[in-house]
Amino acid sequence: MLGAVVIAAAVGIPIAILVSRGGTPTTVTAPATSPTPNPSQRAAAAQASALYAQAMTAAEQSAGFSYSATSSGGGATLTVTGVSGQHDGTQVFNQTTAYGNEQFSLLLAPNQTVYFQGNAASAEDQLGVSASAAAGLSGQWVSVQIGDGPYKNMEVGITVGSQLSESPLDATSTESVTGSGGTQLTRILGTAPATLTAPSGTAHLDISPTTHLPASYVVSYSAGAGTETETFTAWGTAPSVTTPSTAVAWSTLTTSEPPGGYGTGQTPTPAPTPTPAGAST
Repeated sequence: MLGAVVIAAAVGIPIAILVSRGGTPTTVTAPATSPTPNPSQRAAAAQASALYAQAMTAAEQSAGFSYSATSSGGGATLTVTGVSGQHDGTQVFNQTTAYGNEQFSLLLAPNQTVYFQGNAASAEDQLGVSASAAAGLSGQWVSVQIGDGPYKNMEVGITVGSQLSESPLDATSTESVTGSGGTQLTRILGTAPATLTAPSGTAHLDISPTTHLPASYVVSYSAGAGTETETFTAWGTAPSVTTPSTAVAWSTLTTSEPPGGYGTGQTPTPAPTPTPAGAST
């Protein structure tokens, strides 16, 4: 997502779930070779892939949508709610990292400036300020411009196209399911491909059989690396983004890129305490 949340104890690194907010690349084991599909399986996969592409095209053309996402694993949880537009949007995060419980909001203005507001733990991780400086920034808006250190990590996942890119699927088949309230949906089943920051997993995307717009996306990652669920609502509704009247420019702050990068949730490993000369060990 995307502060990456420490979500997979089995992998031992921050994994960017949903919003891909960063994370340290790791080697992901390639999946075992699957048996060669028979003709009916190939036909089902082709049909499912075409439907997935149709759903993504319909979604990408929308003026906007709202979403709510939850990722969990390794004893940590990340929740994100947001509203995406074609060129702007907002996100609210609550996640557990090595810095503690990070709570922060991001706002992407139409001019592509990102505004950050959060607690001290999130200011350390997302902005790269010291612990002493972070306390003074708690609750204040900070503007981050294109080219600033944290910018690429913060802006990803906010707009319509960027958020939809967080729902990858190698489709294999489809089925009809009943959603909440008795709504009939088409489920596209398949796998989420492995990335530099996450292993592969089984996944499905539920879409409307009439509009083809997504209703939910669910992934269960391999090797016990966690799960994620994202729901989509309010299709066609563009966000109403109000730029903060006052904000501190990130470029005026004294910062240092955190270990692993901005928003990865990693803190330095404490150095071992020296043993005094002559002391027994």
